[in-house]
Amino acid sequence: MNLKIIEVVVLLFAGVVFVAWQFRDLRRAKEITRLKREAEKQQAMQHIDKSDEALSATSSQRERQ
Repeated sequence: MNLKIIEVVVLLFAGVVFVAWQFRDLRRAKEITRLKREAEKQQAMQHIDKSDEALSATSSQRERQ
């Protein structure tokens, strides 16, 4: 009987540790995804800015002619 109580306690502890580990892993994955999205947004904004600069340079060249 005493051994069964120990087994149950060990299994419950292992379950709690596993769930905590999974939630920690999930938080890390969410943070990595958020950082990647921010980096992609930043790259897109830089690309748009460069496109706008090129477009305005082309427009000003056309106006000069």
